[in-house]
Order: sequence, then structure tokens, then C-alpha cells
Amino acid sequence: YCLGPTPGQNLVEKCGLGDDLPDDHDPACAAYLLYGEEFFGTVAKSMFTSFRFMLGDYSTRGGKSVAVAFSRGYGWPFDLAFVTSMIVVTFGCFNIITAIFVDSTISGLKRNDLKRKFERQYERSWVREKLKAIVARMKQLKEELDEDAIEIDQEDFIRIMEDHEIQ
Repeated sequence: YCLGPTPGQNLVEKCGLGDDLPDDHDPACAAYLLYGEEFFGTVAKSMFTSFRFMLGDYSTRGGKSVAVAFSRGYGWPFDLAFVTSMIVVTFGCFNIITAIFVDSTISGLKRNDLKRKFERQYERSWVREKLKAIVARMKQLKEELDEDAIEIDQEDFIRIMEDHEIQ
């Protein structure tokens, strides 16, 4: 089966466009043959019509369904090929779009987890360094006072915390 015209056939010139067929048209000017020539007459037209079919646009300029006309003219072989190809295209495109979405989501989550991990490590090291500075300053105060135990009141604690070496 061929949806386009056979070599040397020019039904559109002889019969007109498929949308313009009168009810009592010549049987040699069947709608499916005219639509085949109109929409699949060249490789470029075939590619464009196939693209439109993938998008779900099966209509002619007059609003009639090309798929229905081909189904009536070519029968079950067209129906089988058409349904199979539409299922493959639909699920194939859906699968690709879903894969892209899942991949971008997973890579974004990995990036966020890595960022959080580095933030936690930085925070731990920052707190560790600040605690070391406080302990060192407390040791320094103890040596300056030359006492066995250090007792500090709230004012001394606030002064230590505001010390430029600690901050």
C-alpha cells in the first residue's frame, strides 16, 4: 500500500481537492486517493503530514479527518499501521520526556545533598575552631590570674565572648 500517488497519477488536477468532492463523484476520484496525493504527494509533504499526525492533527483544510478517509479506503492494514505507529510515537515521546524530568530531578537532589554535606562539615569545623579559641582564651586568663580554678561571672563571660580573638 502507498498513501501517496502512484507515478504519473495526478488526481488532484482531474478531480479537485478531497474536501471539494461532490456527493456523486467519480469512483476513480475516491477521497482517500485525493488526500493521499494532497498530503503525501512529495517527501516533504509526507514528512509534514506525519509530523502533524504525531501531534494529533488529522484534519484537512476543510476539517475532515484524513485518518478516517484512509481507514475507509485502505481498510485494516492502514488501521493497524496507524494505531501501531501512534502508540509507538506517543509512548516513546512520553518516555523521553519522563526520563528527562527524572534525570534532572535526581541530579538536582544530588547537588543539594552534596551542598548540605559541605555546609554541615563547614559548620562543625567552625564550631570546633571557636570552641578551641574559647578554651585557649580561658587558659590564657587562668595563667594571667595564676589561680587553680577560674570562676567567672556573667560580665566576665560577656567580655570574653565579645573579645576580638574569640569572634
